[in-house]
Amino acid sequence: MQDWAGWLLMFFSFCVVLMWKHIRSDTKLVHAIWFCLVLHHAVAFLNAYAGPVIGADMDANSFHKYAVEISLLDDHVWDYASFSSGRAAYTDCIGLFYRFIGSSILFGAELSVLAFVLSCVVLVKLVDLLDLRRFRVGIILLFGLLPSAVILMSVTLRESWQTLFFLLSVYWAIRLQKRPGILVLSFLLMSVICLAVLHVGLFWYALYLILVSLYWGILGYKKKVRWALPLRFLLTVSLIACIIVLAQKLGWYMSVGHILDGADNFRQNAATIQARTTYGIMLDTSSVLGLVKTIPMIFAQYMLAPFPWQVENIADIHALHESMLRFVLLFFAVYSWCRSSGEVRSCYSFLIVVVLSLELMWALGTINWGTGIRHHVPGYSVIVLLGAPGLILFMRELHFKMFWRRKVSG
Repeated sequence: MQDWAGWLLMFFSFCVVLMWKHIRSDTKLVHAIWFCLVLHHAVAFLNAYAGPVIGADMDANSFHKYAVEISLLDDHVWDYASFSSGRAAYTDCIGLFYRFIGSSILFGAELSVLAFVLSCVVLVKLVDLLDLRRFRVGIILLFGLLPSAVILMSVTLRESWQTLFFLLSVYWAIRLQKRPGILVLSFLLMSVICLAVLHVGLFWYALYLILVSLYWGILGYKKKVRWALPLRFLLTVSLIACIIVLAQKLGWYMSVGHILDGADNFRQNAATIQARTTYGIMLDTSSVLGLVKTIPMIFAQYMLAPFPWQVENIADIHALHESMLRFVLLFFAVYSWCRSSGEVRSCYSFLIVVVLSLELMWALGTINWGTGIRHHVPGYSVIVLLGAPGLILFMRELHFKMFWRRKVSG
């Protein structure tokens, strides 16, 4: 009986798409989002009634279990320590829903699906900001039909919420660059804070993201007044200084050396667990030269593993195809950046910087491609946004050439 909220949320998610006029006016776009939604709901249904699906049998079940335990506590305390740990913050929030509605694994999964459909809405808004409207359907399908995204964003995991708040953060950063304002800045800060509480790594990445967003958003704003640039520079420096001071007062600040040492300790501890998918490159923090040598290798392994010679089963084949798709999309993202200019190139530069820095943060804390599949999900949304238009144009041109050659041959 407690599943009624999950079923209600399932039907409501289809209506969410129709709440925005610029989406419901495009029938093909609505159908594309609904098609992705059907697959996500199918995974949530199978996970709830036919046992755990592949990829949802460990953390997803443990998150649901912790949330159920929290929902039964009458004296549960929400404190700073809870929200500095991504798992605790997520389970606290899910447990709060369970307390008022009832503990249901279907309802918990449908909350993740709701975050997915809201991510689609934000992604469409980003597409419109970058003037890529003719590629909206292709971008949504590439984003929503990735097999790992279909599974991981349809169960009680944090990936769908991480994706939503990461997209919201970059959306409000671009809005800030186009038209600065206190309200836009407030939405940007709220989005980054929500992203920060979903994972310990994102907790530290959020500070970097807000600094980059403020620097690019305010300094990148164009005005015809000559004294606008010094004023914008002064405002940017003041805001960044206030954030750094506030972070130090709250104990959020951490030096780069401490962060790298923490990543190194984590990798060494994780390497003690023998796993077939471990690629086994350690982070050398003993010197600057050691960092220069090991960080690129770690990043390359994280982005490209498994390599063809490491494939042993069907799961590895799936991971290989996803890494190949990600590489192709990144190639076309860089290609589109090279061909762009002016304000569009500035937006592309910002998005490439923030998504690659996010992937680098995940790479420092990941030692196998099994875990890497999960960590790629939040950043994949922006990679699709940047690379899908070039890939779609290339496929259209390739199809046209093949069709033309067949016609001439006939």
